[in-house]
Parts: sequence; structure tokens; C-alpha cells
Amino acid sequence: PLMDGGDFYRQGDYAHALATWQPLATQGNAEAQNNLGLLYLDGKGVPSNLPEAVHYFQLSAAAGSALGQNNLGGLYRDGNGLPRDFARAARWFAASASQGNSAGMYNLGLMYELGQGVKADPIEAAMWYDLAAEQNDVPNAAAHRDALLQQMPPINRTRVRQMAVACRLSGYKSCR
Repeated sequence: PLMDGGDFYRQGDYAHALATWQPLATQGNAEAQNNLGLLYLDGKGVPSNLPEAVHYFQLSAAAGSALGQNNLGGLYRDGNGLPRDFARAARWFAASASQGNSAGMYNLGLMYELGQGVKADPIEAAMWYDLAAEQNDVPNAAAHRDALLQQMPPINRTRVRQMAVACRLSGYKSCR
């Protein structure tokens, strides 16, 4: 049913996606909860309802969904439906990234690049961008990584690569 809902969503049949995912979300399926959050956030198949979107993203994130964690982090970062809180955003992005989610990695890289919720660290930012870029599904990750690497001395570029390898080998659990 989770995949059936995804098929309906891709076809633009949001009402059927909602009907498919709602029972799963009620049963505690974290991915279905995240998907309902997206429907309510974007007003697809339902009227746009930011409090409902927040509710479902919180459930999904708390249940360990990397997608839900990334989406909840985005709400905190943007102050969308929740008070803007860069530290919480960074923690949720880090939780998502530690599961190998490329969007979470990219967003965590942004936080390190901008010093939002974490101490600014271009080496850490470049490492997260590099890990996200490897997955080829976050269009700006490689460009952000390359821009930071160009500003670094060779020793720091080497450090970024070493950190990325160590992080990857640890299953994204030891990434500093």
C-alpha cells in the first residue's frame, strides 16, 4: 500500500494517495506519516494545513524516518509552522544524514556552511556536500562542495576527502 500511494502521488491522484497512506499513518508507519505531511504542506488532495503537516512530520521524525527528519528540520530552519530554530533544524538534519539521506546531508552541509545552529565549519560543510553529491539526487550538492573546495588549501581538501571516506565506511555514524 505504501508504494501504491506513491504511484497515485506520481500520477497526480492525490486523493487516492491520501486514502492509501492515511490508514498506514494511523498504524504508525513513519513513511506514510511523512507522505501525509507532504500532502498537507503542499495542499495536494487536501486543503493546505500547516499544523497537520507539522504533526505528521513530527510523528515521522520521532519514529526514525530519515525523510520525516529532513522535512521537520526544514520546517525548523525556515520557521514554517514552527518557531525558527536553527539548532533543532541542524539536529534533525544530522539525524537524517546519519541514515544516509542525501537531502539531510545537503541541508546539514548548508547549516555548517552558514553557521546556522552549528559552528560554521567549511570542512564539515564540504564533507556533507560531498556525501550528498555521491548519491546524484541533490542537484546543488556538487556545486556547493566544489565552491568550498576551491577556497581551501590542498591540505584541507585532502581532509575533506578523508572525512568523507571515514564517514561512509562508518555507515554515516562517525562523521567528524
